[in-house]
Amino acid sequence: MFYIRTIKFIIFTAFLFSLAYINKERIPRPEELKTFDFITTSGIDIDLNGGGENFSISYISRSDNGGVGEGGGGNDKSGQNSGKNIFNVKSNTLSGAFDKLHNLTNKSVNDSHLEYILIGEETAKENLDYFTDYYSKRRSIRLSVKTFITKGMTSEDFIRKASTSEIDADAKLHGLVNDGSRISSLTKKNLKNLMQIFYSKDRTGLIPALAIKESPVETSKTDDNGDEKSYTFDFYGLGIIKDGKLKDYLPASLVRSYLILTGKLNATDIEVNGENGDLFVFAVKNSITKTSFEFDAQNKPEKVIFDVSIETEFDETASNSKEAFNLNKLNALQSGKIKSEIERLIETSRETDADFLGIGESLSIRHPYKWHNIKDEWHNLFKNIDYEIKISVKTTRYYNLNIKNRGYINHD
Repeated sequence: MFYIRTIKFIIFTAFLFSLAYINKERIPRPEELKTFDFITTSGIDIDLNGGGENFSISYISRSDNGGVGEGGGGNDKSGQNSGKNIFNVKSNTLSGAFDKLHNLTNKSVNDSHLEYILIGEETAKENLDYFTDYYSKRRSIRLSVKTFITKGMTSEDFIRKASTSEIDADAKLHGLVNDGSRISSLTKKNLKNLMQIFYSKDRTGLIPALAIKESPVETSKTDDNGDEKSYTFDFYGLGIIKDGKLKDYLPASLVRSYLILTGKLNATDIEVNGENGDLFVFAVKNSITKTSFEFDAQNKPEKVIFDVSIETEFDETASNSKEAFNLNKLNALQSGKIKSEIERLIETSRETDADFLGIGESLSIRHPYKWHNIKDEWHNLFKNIDYEIKISVKTTRYYNLNIKNRGYINHD
């Protein structure tokens, strides 16, 4: 009897499956529910100085049927971003914006699945406090979610432009923060790091910034004006946070020196031009910086000394220039370039009045007693302290011994 019931059950189940498969196109499906299945990126813009609906939340989500979700906009898409929707909701309050977002689907929407949060530039300049306070209280948010500032625009505009590219936006974000060969991967910050800025002295820190640029990939899509236009984005640099607000940017060209001074760097190249205009490229293998201080008669710091040691490699097979074998001269060129970058880095720190290099923290660790006596006046001392930069570059060269007619090769 048991076997007969089992066989009937299997036959009945197979019948229902076949019936559902044959009529799958007729079965109503909650499209809004499906579009929220794989949300990874969210943008937030807050304008407390404006009127009306000044809280804006944007989401990128994947969907099998492509197109644009309710509240969104855009044109036909193709390529890697073709299966994505843009959702944007606005409200008088941030919680109200989330309520509107929930109305787009019969599925409960929370932030536990997010990997990236994009903060609009104006929000970072004026309302970063509000943003941090709100997300620190959300139970669903993961502290590991990566945060970025969208330079020169709102996060909503950034998301819309990034979605016009043939290059997958989520994949590119993943590469920027996880590819160890990129400087951007060494500067990533998550929500926990952002919150820690607000517990630090003067609430000073750095947040990675992204910038939209025209895509190098040809496209057949058109923008709202009917012109063919495609955008992508890249790592722009670091947003300088002072007193909990965005003050300025540290461009990508100076991020390398920032990493050299604040930690080890082994993911970049140093490019210099020789006397004959030849370009030489040196791969950085390691860097170590030792920071020391000099004090005046009142035990107040009057000079910071950066002693930087950098190890690089040079592939001699990539150059036929005789200059390639004068390592002393090439090392001097590398030292000069890094020193110039560090000088500009320090000048930016002074101009923004932001100790993002952590000089005060380093002083407190190395000289805790002296720091205790001057910590309340560090703000004024920081702006007037002198700096001495010592750069030592050691280059290891390698070459192919099978190459002929390289009569000027030496082994010094």
